[in-house]
Amino acid sequence: MPIISMKKVQLRSLLKAICPLFLLCSFSIAQQSGEDPAPSQPLSGTEAAAALVQRVTPEYSGRVTFNISKKLKKTTIAAKDAETIVISAPSVFECARGYGYYLRNVARVHLSWNGDNRSAARFIVPKKTIVVPEALPINFAFNYCTLSYTGAHWSRAKWLKEIDRLALNGFQYVLITPGLEKVWQGFLKDLGCDGLSSSFIANPCFSAWWNMGNLEGESGPVSQQLIDSEAELGKAMADRARELGMTPVLQGYVGFVPHNFPKYTNDLLPQGEWVGGYVRPSVLRPDSKEFPQVAKMWYDNLEKVYGFRAKAFGGDLFHEGGSTGGANLGACAKAVQKAMQEFSPGSLWFLQEWGGNPKKELLDGTDTDHTVILALEKNLVPDNSMQRNYNGRRYVWCELANFGGNHGLFGGFGILEKASGDAEGASGFGLLSEGIETNPMYYELLFERINNRNVIKRDAFIKRYAMARYGSKNSALIQALSLLASSVYTPTGRREGCPESILCARPSLDAQKASTWSDPSVFYNPEDVRKAGMLMLGAAKSDPNLLKSDGFRYDLADVCRQVLAERARVILPLCKKASERGNKKELAKHSAQFLALFPLTADILATHEDFLLGNFLSGAAKRAPENEKEMTQPLRRLVTTWSRNITSLNDYAHRQLSEMMSNYYFLRWQAFFNHLIGGGQEGSAKETVVTNNGERVVSVIRENKSVEAIERDFPSADIPLLTTPKGDIIKLAEKALKLPIAGSGKMPSSSPDTAE
Repeated sequence: MPIISMKKVQLRSLLKAICPLFLLCSFSIAQQSGEDPAPSQPLSGTEAAAALVQRVTPEYSGRVTFNISKKLKKTTIAAKDAETIVISAPSVFECARGYGYYLRNVARVHLSWNGDNRSAARFIVPKKTIVVPEALPINFAFNYCTLSYTGAHWSRAKWLKEIDRLALNGFQYVLITPGLEKVWQGFLKDLGCDGLSSSFIANPCFSAWWNMGNLEGESGPVSQQLIDSEAELGKAMADRARELGMTPVLQGYVGFVPHNFPKYTNDLLPQGEWVGGYVRPSVLRPDSKEFPQVAKMWYDNLEKVYGFRAKAFGGDLFHEGGSTGGANLGACAKAVQKAMQEFSPGSLWFLQEWGGNPKKELLDGTDTDHTVILALEKNLVPDNSMQRNYNGRRYVWCELANFGGNHGLFGGFGILEKASGDAEGASGFGLLSEGIETNPMYYELLFERINNRNVIKRDAFIKRYAMARYGSKNSALIQALSLLASSVYTPTGRREGCPESILCARPSLDAQKASTWSDPSVFYNPEDVRKAGMLMLGAAKSDPNLLKSDGFRYDLADVCRQVLAERARVILPLCKKASERGNKKELAKHSAQFLALFPLTADILATHEDFLLGNFLSGAAKRAPENEKEMTQPLRRLVTTWSRNITSLNDYAHRQLSEMMSNYYFLRWQAFFNHLIGGGQEGSAKETVVTNNGERVVSVIRENKSVEAIERDFPSADIPLLTTPKGDIIKLAEKALKLPIAGSGKMPSSSPDTAE
């Protein structure tokens, strides 16, 4: 394969890019100005594919051409001449997927949520035609929760970049919910109930649970400016997806109305309360005589806001504990789907399998040909089966590795490495983690799984990954990744996400986890993570160029963060023993060690922009330019107490971001230890049995007025926020990695800065 260096390519690309399409020039100008406007007129398939190249890899613009013909059965990559390639495919979507395959497997361009890399990139013109492996037909992106836990802090530019990445990685279907605020506003007005809008429409930070029928009006009322802005965002996302041949999945009508809806009262099904005491929207019985007319109003407003008739819909009835009220579920399902088909013939209804839904009776009422089940799976044990039985309905096997956007090393190696073939009956794979800006190696494996139907050989995958992400074949680095893959990325039992850091837990001497539904067990040897960190540190010292890699700096900080989280598990039991013995001197010593982990963790996280609260909030602020607090304050609450009260939702979406470690979690634990050392007690415990995500657990909340004050004040607290990284990750990593952790057999030192 002839290889042409990037520097030589750039001049040729510039000359070739001047001629083809004025539209491509406009994209280039927009990128330079920081904008990403929609084209003034719809693009043809080849134009859309060429524009994708210009946006993602402008240095290759003019060197990649496309040929689209429905007669083609395969997607291929071939030489057009000595310096140009042509991707031939049956659709623009396959052109985009084919180009993504080329970038990953040929050019070695690495794109990720946590650092892109082009250091190993080369524009290669293949000597032989490359046939792109077929993907399964239905690959689906996003849980409703993803759109809030992850997407609420994404600006318009970041969202459009995400749509591009989804297309490159082979996702045919993408759930889009921004804009539903304006749909509901018009819908309620048509129903003669526009006065209910302000108390019903939820802030985008909480729209996931509003759209699933779990709550209403949270962090509202929402300003008209934000409603209009979200509508523009949602339309831009849908337009970009359609331009690239993807199918936007919009919200279907399943009967939701405000809980105080004044009409059709005999046909309303009150849904009671959701977790945390939230009042749920009522459901207008889909089998009622009023439903068809009401559903038509919904779909008319949906089309008005998004500008097209969707071919795929989401929407779940009785999600997470909703009341069926004795309704005929089969008849309800038929009525919901009939309204969808009348509005958009041939459209698909995507139903989430979660928490006992959809019930068999409801599923039996659905149309086999137009129903797809999203089988959410949090059991990522290697020998777990992907096979399901929905009585002839197609299904998508959906990974669910992350809950709430929590930071913690975790993934599903083993289960994703198996040959997909027909995925044991699944029609495709789903990216449904609630927080997706974590664990880049695991998600890269998922993307490989979607676009590769053979067994994925771990050693080969890791070597390719290291070269793509870091531009390095360093043996110590590859050994570190292999160690992580065989330990923390290969769970041994069914669990809800990563082992959580107790540094983020609400203070208690018995703390083992941060959120209510997670599993406190640690299924791997923490020493393996520390060893991996030492190997990465050694690799950086032998090859300083690694520090030029954004991805490497993120990963080293992430491993060190995990090591310090494990260190906390060693120290806290010593604090408990000292407290039980009434030994305040020992308690002061060990609590100082524990508290010293917070500033070190914060300093490590401050070295990368993806671990900065200031950077995290900046995207949300752009969503509400006239009043950024309308987004940033609810988002701060979402990742701390969640609700306005201290309930079982507290810390569900905890994040290990630099400023949160130093200005929130540290302050909570400091207040707690000061109280204990001063002679106080832990505080009485309140136990409540709660159900969420299909799980019944006992929620334990300990009273502590000082801690509660910190939690209450944080959403509006004036704290220093970082938007650019600072600090020396090498020096900080050396400090963190020398500390003993679980399994070391060593006692913690008396000084938090010294390892024994």
